[in-house]
Amino acid sequence: MSGHTSKTADAAGVKFTRSQLLTVNALLCAIIIIFIIFPAIGPVKLAVLPIIAVIISAEVVGLKNGIFSGLFFGVISLISSFASPTILSPAFHNPLVSVLPRVFIGITVYFSALGFRKLFPKLNPIFSYAVGSAVGVITNTTLVLGMILLLHFGKTFTFGDSAIVIGWKWLTAIILSNSLIELATCTIITPPIVLALEKFLKKAK
Repeated sequence: MSGHTSKTADAAGVKFTRSQLLTVNALLCAIIIIFIIFPAIGPVKLAVLPIIAVIISAEVVGLKNGIFSGLFFGVISLISSFASPTILSPAFHNPLVSVLPRVFIGITVYFSALGFRKLFPKLNPIFSYAVGSAVGVITNTTLVLGMILLLHFGKTFTFGDSAIVIGWKWLTAIILSNSLIELATCTIITPPIVLALEKFLKKAK
């Protein structure tokens, strides 16, 4: 950054002031922190709130901010695995599961939204943001579940009286119970939020 204006732009090339960036990042970080107390649904936590925050960060502010938000999400996810344990928490103790995949969310969201907008410049921007949102959720699902399968395939995790075996049956259950909900929620909810936030920030200049 230099002066009062950030040099980081969103997919539309819009630049924001330093104070706007601080405000947006504070809000997004607060949303991500809520993840640490987000109630568990089934064997894992639905990561809708922090995923939405990372998507907004990448689409509204830009690539570097998206990467930062993803990293912050990953660190909070790692902390949450210790502070608010679930049956899969031992898997998330490994940063390759809890942190690294989250960093890639911001990267894939930014480039997919930007690429779609360049391919179809006449379409309403909401479509490019929807594509970016969907890609972000798919990135999170693929990398997190993929790393768990890679590192723990065949292992049994227990928590109280519950137990699960990491395998294809478990993967199918997670996708049907969690991942599809996250995909639908983020793709529908996030684009209007991004457009509204961009409009608000432009007027606030």
